[in-house]
Amino acid sequence: MTNSKIEWTESTWNPITGCSKISEGCEHCYAEKMVKRFPHIYPNGFKPTFYEKRLSDPLKWKKPRRIFVCSMGDLFHEDVPLEWIAKVFKVMKDCPQHTFLLLTKRPENALKVEEQVSENIYLPNVWIGVTIESSDHLIRGEILHFLRFKHKFVSLEPLLSRIRIEDLFYPRTFYYSVPNGSHWDIIAQASQIEWVIVGGETGPGAREMKSEWVRDIRDKCIENEVPFFFKKWGGARRSENERLLDGREWNEFPEVMR
Repeated sequence: MTNSKIEWTESTWNPITGCSKISEGCEHCYAEKMVKRFPHIYPNGFKPTFYEKRLSDPLKWKKPRRIFVCSMGDLFHEDVPLEWIAKVFKVMKDCPQHTFLLLTKRPENALKVEEQVSENIYLPNVWIGVTIESSDHLIRGEILHFLRFKHKFVSLEPLLSRIRIEDLFYPRTFYYSVPNGSHWDIIAQASQIEWVIVGGETGPGAREMKSEWVRDIRDKCIENEVPFFFKKWGGARRSENERLLDGREWNEFPEVMR
């Protein structure tokens, strides 16, 4: 576990690393770049890998922390065995003083996994979030509603298009499919998403995030009383004003997380 420069968390914990590109938001993946930069730390490259020696790290931290789990991969990647995931959940259960933040682009895999680790799904200190980089992937947020985790959030980073965040706040009926071809007709619950994070892409070749996209999301969050966290504008270079939106920083957290 390490202290983190990610604005919305305090520490990162990577007992599992590795992933693969799944959508346009992955094009400039920072984790993949880090793996290539430090091959002595990540000997298997970006292939999903389990590090047993890192598993117990949260047990050593007595002071409560917000911990981003698997910042260098996706816990619900299809190549991550259930056995590994179960071990991660066991540690989170044994550390009620911490808040653990899980973030995935594969909520359909999380649906399958939760049946196997169901005794730990309702942990009040574990949050499940999905990354939605464009309107083409709102389905991830819709699937998120039906995961049985107690707390849920969305990360719109890198934000690459206008997103109607209100589509995830209001209940409605819809259909979605999973790889085996099954279908469900499910009614969403508006109260389930408790936090929204927005951020632009950073580094060389960073794609533009338009200010009107961000303001629209912020305004809808205010209207629906959902905490809004603005991470940064992004771009190729850092700026002293990179976290300001309309003259202020937006560092809102859900009350239960604070």
